[in-house]
Amino acid sequence: MNKVLSIIKDLNPFSNKKVDNKIIYTLKILLSAFIVYFASLIIAEGIIIGGSYLFRYNATDKQMPYDIMLLCTFYGYLITILLFVLFTKKINKIELNKIGLDKNIKTFLKGILIGIVSLSLIIISLLMCGAIKFNGINNNIYWLFFVLYLFGYLIQSFMEELICRGYLLHRLKEKIPVVLAITISVLFFSVGHFDKMFVDGTLIGIIGIINLLLISLIFVVITLKNKNIYGAIGFHFIWNFALFNIIGLNLSGIESSTSIFQIEVVNKFLTGYSYGIESSFITTIILIIILLLTKRNVRI
Repeated sequence: MNKVLSIIKDLNPFSNKKVDNKIIYTLKILLSAFIVYFASLIIAEGIIIGGSYLFRYNATDKQMPYDIMLLCTFYGYLITILLFVLFTKKINKIELNKIGLDKNIKTFLKGILIGIVSLSLIIISLLMCGAIKFNGINNNIYWLFFVLYLFGYLIQSFMEELICRGYLLHRLKEKIPVVLAITISVLFFSVGHFDKMFVDGTLIGIIGIINLLLISLIFVVITLKNKNIYGAIGFHFIWNFALFNIIGLNLSGIESSTSIFQIEVVNKFLTGYSYGIESSFITTIILIIILLLTKRNVRI
């Protein structure tokens, strides 16, 4: 009985008691991440639902317009970011550089550059093989939504990288082998993207999972190389924002509604069907090349 109580105390995510057992330490970090994340979602949902009534909408029965609902979700992630920062400083009592938040913000621009190169290679390849067709510029862009999406995707990318490459990867590799820490952080990130992958068949779903694991590993490599998460945030942000609001192709199964370019899908298989290019084998090839290039001089 005493041993069970001791394990429960060690697993307490709000305790700063030193835990030497690697399994219990890993479970404690995962438990704390789940608690903080879901607590933030509950708070954000409450704010969104309450706020929707002020504008005579009912967020619980999908009365809110699609773009507004999506943007509310993105900006609600500010709560998640705030809670993880407070949890790290006030509960864990450790400095933010221990979860990848140092002062070297310039790596953010490097991540954006890698993301632009990666997306450009994929889009050029799709254009060259006739999988997509460029139909001109959209002259009916709602620029307010465009700007709101710009900052919304920055917040969303910051939140996901803070949890997966920041909190989980950095905290776990303190006590367990870095390869295992990487595996856990990659799986944690990937699981949340599985729901729409198999809508268009098993093959598309499998390609999507492979690409998701590849891009997760790229984020990890960039994080380990820079010793912070800003580069991964930059890549993640520009990938999501450019794909959704500039190029105008589906992003993880979400259909774009406000984009600069008008792109017509000609070959659904090569463009990943409804999930988008993240389930395209052309993306697989490009991501493997990017991973091999970014992994140079990085020891794992």
